[in-house]
Amino acid sequence: MSYNDTISASCSLTESDLLRDTFTHKVYLGLTPFIICIGLLGNILTVCVFILTDLKKQSVSIITIALAIVDSFVLLIPVSILWLEKILRQEFTDLSSFWCRTHGFFDLAFTCCSSWLMVCIAFERFCAVWLPHNNKTIFTHSRTLRLVLIIVILSTSLSIWFIFAVKMSQVSYTTTLDELLIFSTNQTINSDSKCKVYDDSLYDSMGMSSVIMNYILPFILVLLLNSTIIYRLCQRGMVELTSSITVMLTLVCLVHLFCTLPFQCWWIYYEIPDRTGNCTWLKTKLIWRTITFTIRNMNYMANFFLYSCSSKFFRDELKGLIFLCLLPHEKYQNYHYRRQSLYDNLQQRVSLTQLVMRRLSRATEFTNGGVINNPSTANIHNGPIGNV
Repeated sequence: MSYNDTISASCSLTESDLLRDTFTHKVYLGLTPFIICIGLLGNILTVCVFILTDLKKQSVSIITIALAIVDSFVLLIPVSILWLEKILRQEFTDLSSFWCRTHGFFDLAFTCCSSWLMVCIAFERFCAVWLPHNNKTIFTHSRTLRLVLIIVILSTSLSIWFIFAVKMSQVSYTTTLDELLIFSTNQTINSDSKCKVYDDSLYDSMGMSSVIMNYILPFILVLLLNSTIIYRLCQRGMVELTSSITVMLTLVCLVHLFCTLPFQCWWIYYEIPDRTGNCTWLKTKLIWRTITFTIRNMNYMANFFLYSCSSKFFRDELKGLIFLCLLPHEKYQNYHYRRQSLYDNLQQRVSLTQLVMRRLSRATEFTNGGVINNPSTANIHNGPIGNV
């Protein structure tokens, strides 16, 4: 969301003037492009791993794929454009009526969708841990896909209010003839227009509702669900594949909580009381907003690294996928899927049933310390050829 209207009436300085020489602002400008680039690369790799490997057999993979796509949109649109505004010291919302009405909509819709997808992941893992026999029935691939589509539609519907709360307004400037001559060369067509809130009651009420729906309520649900998951895992001590995925996704949910909590605290402390102050107070407010906003953005780039660090199964699938892409005609002997593999080392389809039957056929040939019990083999030794 845009915070252009948070400048206090008692302070004539702009936001860029207040933050120009601060350390936090310099860190934000330098760190944000790395967050965007690394986050996009990690989300692309995450989508590839969950689509092209055995992880796609898990119904939760649909949610993780959707989460990676939504996180990429957060980094591409609201985060990157706000960073460009700070770099160029130009409010894009004052240049385009479309961007004025939609800049907050994109941020609200994508963050709402990301938060509730995280709730779905936590609930799916809750069912996998507490209801292991019914989890595959509750979360089928078709039901999970429908659930993701419902979240996307609801997130869009709950965020559309922003379009009707702001608009481009004409601003009259009182300038002298000398000032007009000086700035006339830098004037643009929209220099007399500014993006402003024209319905304060709608903006305040719906803004608070959006913060509750996007951050506070998902935060509470994810915290409760993951607390029960951790408690159950400590009781059972699961170490199999399901546990590996559960630990991985639980860690992702916990990092989401810690990354979004500071921004929630900032909003509650500064925005709910609707306080104003002098330039010093406003500068402190903007500094803390920059810090919490940067921490929030890290959440949208961290999931790939959390998957890689917490799950050996994910690392093996990623490593095998990379080798199969780089060496499509070579044998990679150390790469094997834990479940039925899509391809063998020669990239040919294999059958798990054939492998089991081949193993059983070898085991039944020898019993009782190596005595041959296979009738066909015994006849060979008793026949004329066998006696030779």
